Amino acid sequence: MTISIEAGIRQYVYERLIGRGSVPAYQEIADHFGLELEHAKSSTRGLRIGKTILIQPATGEIWMAGPFSAAPTQYRVIGKSASWWANCAWDMFGVAMLVGETVTIDTRCTDCGDPWTLIARSGTPSTDEGIVHFLLPAREWYQDIGFT
Repeated sequence: MTISIEAGIRQYVYERLIGRGSVPAYQEIADHFGLELEHAKSSTRGLRIGKTILIQPATGEIWMAGPFSAAPTQYRVIGKSASWWANCAWDMFGVAMLVGETVTIDTRCTDCGDPWTLIARSGTPSTDEGIVHFLLPAREWYQDIGFT
């Protein structure tokens, strides 16, 4: 059974993200799949289904591969051989689950700014202290995912 180029790109983006902590550039995607650069870009842009690969509207580059962020955020997840940015507090646990290893999560309290570090084993935090507050109900997150 063969998979579509879009499915192959999605898998490749996540493998590269998990393995090295950053998204591949479009040229790297094109080279890996033997595509012209514009075909790699259009195929990657076609992945915008739910919360998979999202493109940054202003630059056209890969912005998010949920739960991972391609840009630095206040949610840093650190593993044995790589580290990742998460899009939000919810996603920092999603990253911990996907990478399948014990991780350290460095973040800050969005209320007071105090640093907060916790260990997550199998995605489960080492503490029950803390509250995650969402400004919007989940059904509204994708109306403006950058804000959410």
